[in-house]
Amino acid sequence: MRKSVACIVLVALAMAMAVPGSISPAAAKSGNVLRIATLSPRDTEMTRGFTRIDRGLRAATQDEWSVQLFPSGIQGDEKDVIRKMKDGVLDGSIISDTGLAQIVRDVTVLQAPGVIRSYEDLERVQKVMNQEWEASFDKAGYKLIAWGEAGQYRTFSKTPVTKPDDLKSMRPWLWPENYVQKEFFHVIGATGVPLDLREVYPALQTDIVNFVQATALALVALQWHIKLKYVSNETDGVLIGALIMTKKKWESIPEQVRSALYKQIKENYEGDSGNTRVEDKKALDKLLQRGFTLSHFSPEGAKAFEAVSKQVRDHLVGRAYSRELLDRVMKIARGETTK
Repeated sequence: MRKSVACIVLVALAMAMAVPGSISPAAAKSGNVLRIATLSPRDTEMTRGFTRIDRGLRAATQDEWSVQLFPSGIQGDEKDVIRKMKDGVLDGSIISDTGLAQIVRDVTVLQAPGVIRSYEDLERVQKVMNQEWEASFDKAGYKLIAWGEAGQYRTFSKTPVTKPDDLKSMRPWLWPENYVQKEFFHVIGATGVPLDLREVYPALQTDIVNFVQATALALVALQWHIKLKYVSNETDGVLIGALIMTKKKWESIPEQVRSALYKQIKENYEGDSGNTRVEDKKALDKLLQRGFTLSHFSPEGAKAFEAVSKQVRDHLVGRAYSRELLDRVMKIARGETTK
């Protein structure tokens, strides 16, 4: 199955403000439970979707298998969840592109600035590269079950950003595990404020952070918009993620149970990609209606950002991905090759 689970990615980022505790009415009578972690709060459409998946899986397996979802980041940030999957404490996770790159470093190429410029670019790359990504995750000990997305990346700030130098006087949020953000701020000469995802909201409230890179959809869901005033007209990349499971657990599941799980995921999340793209645009419109100002790069600033993007891409060669992979993915994204 290669279906999109777009809202999985969005609400996997919309976290923190929820009552702790796992979501599962009761363990399956056989004790066969799939333990899935997410940063998403309890009361979201994604968590409700997993309740439906649990119900459907139980019905399809005569209550032999169930899904136990751990929402609200109660299992920790993504680095913690990955460690717990390796240790066998968790079976799977709904994880962002930053977390995915911790498992398969090559995935970083999808975050590199200037590589994925549009949804069409992403679709071309995923169509050609999906089997290769799956093989890489398999080699790393994981099953890549489904991709998702949550809008286009923009910059959000307290003061307008028209050129890279503007960030030098700002306090941008830096996700410590994000290779691209680290290199981006290093090239610009800005000092990022390293915080786990759950720490960003209070940091914005106290003005410890006044610049974030996110999507409009994620920003609204996370309530990060309260203290910020400007959003860039320019976009760069798409926020992606995936539902993954450890290979050991996946291979222990009987084939008929896997089929039942795929069926439930398809029924609950198929078609979310298109819906999420619409919702991201609506979220941007809502921000503008609430008083956000759309900022534009100056002509000189646009050229400077383009130069920064190229430097970041080049600096990550040999550290996060190969030159061959970068060139190949960029050509596929531009429609110059299908191989």
